[in-house]
Amino acid sequence: MTDESERTRLIGDIMRLLREPTLPDAARHAGMTLVGWLARRRPDEQPHAIGIEEARESERRVRAARKTRL
Repeated sequence: MTDESERTRLIGDIMRLLREPTLPDAARHAGMTLVGWLARRRPDEQPHAIGIEEARESERRVRAARKTRL
């Protein structure tokens, strides 16, 4: 397996774990941070930040919807 395919697989595995509803917030934040670092294309490139605020807002909406169902 090439480094690129291994990196892509690892990102996918982490993203699947992040979808778990029982995952603690600290673990979710750490996972998102790790995915950001893994998503870099070159060693000198900064972590990807586009969409972070949108993802956080989406998470807030999902949590609010879950609370109203309970």
